[in-house]
Amino acid sequence: MRNKESARPHYGYYALPIITILSTIIVAVGILVAIFVWWVVGVVLAVFGVYMILSYGVSIFLMDQTKASRLPKIIEVRGDEKVLDVGCGLGKMTIGIAKVLKEGKVIGIDIWDKMEIIDNSSERAYENAEIEGVRDKVEFRYGNVLEIPFTNNYFDIVTAQSVINNLHGEMNKSKALTEIHRVLQPRGKILITEPLRNLRSFFTFTPFGFWALLTKDKWMKILKEAGFINIKHCYENGLGIFSAEKPAKE
Repeated sequence: MRNKESARPHYGYYALPIITILSTIIVAVGILVAIFVWWVVGVVLAVFGVYMILSYGVSIFLMDQTKASRLPKIIEVRGDEKVLDVGCGLGKMTIGIAKVLKEGKVIGIDIWDKMEIIDNSSERAYENAEIEGVRDKVEFRYGNVLEIPFTNNYFDIVTAQSVINNLHGEMNKSKALTEIHRVLQPRGKILITEPLRNLRSFFTFTPFGFWALLTKDKWMKILKEAGFINIKHCYENGLGIFSAEKPAKE
């Protein structure tokens, strides 16, 4: 374990292995095509591969993965809520929440996919929590947002940072929001952050990633369809930030 006094937390780079391998393959294919087939097509392919890795680098720079999320400060908290962070990864949002709570614990769940984040594990997440001084306020478990392993009406707040968009298809995104709605108490709050399909994302995401993004209006729509009310939206560093509530009665 790193020395707490000198170490800095690091919350990982999402999809770094995938982007690196894919970009390298595209550049290599482009070079071969330029040499043996048609130089114009080859140059286009090679430039596209370079663009992919550069746009990914810009998005990583904007996220600053050495700092816990400041987004939990957007919603009002008493300080004693039961909080769930879905798709927690190495704890960027989980630890950010723990910093604004006075007591209690935040539970982070994840499937710990190492192709999404290198060395993704609960051990690494706990290490970050130790460095940040909130080890006693967090708990990390295995769990899938599509089948959240908690009973109905359990949490006061549920958060998700750049998680739901990664689920394949609108049906799965809706199912995840429905699961979050289920485990929230009446009047419970949800806070999610997702990249949006807009002009900024066009330059900071790969083309494949860009076309997988949803617009702000689409997120508002599926949140409403999942049963949430008082849906609010704002931007920060190119991310769409959505907060909403579960109704008191349904």
